[in-house]
Amino acid sequence: MSNQAIIDHLNEILKWEWKGVRQYSQMAFIVKGLWRETYGEMFLDSAKESFKHAEIIGQKIAAMGGVPTVERADVEQAHDIETMLEIGLAFEANAVKLYGQAIEMADGHEYIALRSMLEDIIIEEQDGVDHLSKILEKHAYAGAEFDSTSEKAG
Repeated sequence: MSNQAIIDHLNEILKWEWKGVRQYSQMAFIVKGLWRETYGEMFLDSAKESFKHAEIIGQKIAAMGGVPTVERADVEQAHDIETMLEIGLAFEANAVKLYGQAIEMADGHEYIALRSMLEDIIIEEQDGVDHLSKILEKHAYAGAEFDSTSEKAG
């Protein structure tokens, strides 16, 4: 695999991480109501994690002789917590996919350190998928349990 192909893919990851910084920050800013205390800080922490990943990937691109992108993927707007969480889950799932592809590209002795770095990050991304999946499952259960039209509310 050529350095340029890996650099190009790392720049795709960097675009995605820049999106995460803005996406999660925006959600933290606009989450309201009963969920604000629960999710505002979680979204800000996710934005910080995306920034940390962007810094690592950007530094690696530069070290490999590339130019880190300043572009980002589009940010999605949402105003209800369930949609925000679904956006977060889709974001994390795509990050796992992108990092997985990069790990496959970094196959070879000359890329051992890069591969190890990417494997560390993909663990954090998969943790995000797992965490948000659990939250969305819990919300689905809570929504059914406390729905005013359910038989229990009757």
